[in-house]
This record gives sequence, structure tokens and C-alpha cells, in this order.
Amino acid sequence: MHETREGRQTATRPLGRPRSRQADTAILQATVTLLGESGFQGLTMDQVARRAGVGRATVYRRWRSKEEMIIGALDTLMADFDVEASGDLHEDLFRMTCWLRDGLLTAPEGRLLPHLAAQAVSDPNFPSSHMDTWVCPWRDAVEEVLTRGRDEGLVREDVNLTGIVDMLGGVVILRLFLGHGKPLPDEQIRDMIDAVLGGALVRGPATD
Repeated sequence: MHETREGRQTATRPLGRPRSRQADTAILQATVTLLGESGFQGLTMDQVARRAGVGRATVYRRWRSKEEMIIGALDTLMADFDVEASGDLHEDLFRMTCWLRDGLLTAPEGRLLPHLAAQAVSDPNFPSSHMDTWVCPWRDAVEEVLTRGRDEGLVREDVNLTGIVDMLGGVVILRLFLGHGKPLPDEQIRDMIDAVLGGALVRGPATD
């Protein structure tokens, strides 16, 4: 079970007297901007303080580490998963996959994904749970759609539903990394879904 955004914010919420909301906003915005410019490794809390126009103590009173500060910054920017299932298997998978594509292209956490992924590979201590909070609701929703399709007799019982979710999301993310930022167009997403489901759907009886 993935960690919720609310639970993580409670765990990292600063203690003590209320802080300036204006300073909080400036620090978090500076963190996201510098993360995009310098990556995780190049970002420091002192740089964030200078960019935000606040003192170092103001930053350190709020977050004990750079990791906590980054998580706090990304949490304020994450787009909630808001695609409602309609009951149409193909259409639901299409709309949900488009949501993932569009989020990776436009949402701040999506644009920062290459930096975060590179850091997560090189640093086992890097806190990747914030990306789980963004991606896991999408994964859960897609798997729920596929599970409903299986319950309705559309999807074969022996199909690995998690594998289908990974294929849909993996192609979208791979295209972002290796396609020079060019997104999968809608028609290619539909073709991909048709191809993936081609081996997963229950086939009707053969007709002459």
C-alpha cells in the first residue's frame, strides 16, 4: 500500500509556532525551480534560501533535510488523479493513459521526473515516495478497470493485470525519456491499448 500525501505531510510538518505562509510558498517555489535547473545533486538548502529571499534559519526551521524540503515542494504541486471510470474498457484505459501522458508533459512533478529518476537510481536514500503518491493512484485506477473487465468476462482470468498496467505506463514514460519530449499522440495510445488488449481479451467462439 502506497503512502498517502496526507500521511507524509503530517510526518514532515514543522513543529512549533505558525510560520509565514508567504515564506513557505517562496521556499517551495524556489525548490522546484532549482531542482529543474540543477537536479537533486546540485540543489542545496542555502541556494533555496537565497532564491526565495529568506534567511537560512527560515529554511532549516521548516525542514530538517534537503530530502524533506523537496518532498514538501512536490507535494504542493501534484495534480490529483481525477479521471472517472465510465464502464467502457477501451475508453477508460485511453482516458487514463492520456492523463498520465499529459501529466508527465505539463505537471511540475512530471517535468522533473528525469531528474528524480536519475537520483533514485544513484542514491538508495533518495525519497521516491512522493512520485509513488502521484503515480500509484493512476496504477490503482487502471488495474481496477482491468479487474472489472475480468469480472465482466471481457478479460481472461489468467492475464497478469499488473503487467498490462506496466506496459501502458512504461511506453508512455519511455517515450518521454527517449523521444526528445515528443508525446505519444492519441491515435498511437489507442493503437497501443488495442495491441495490449489483443492478447488479454476473452475471444468469442469462432464462426464460419
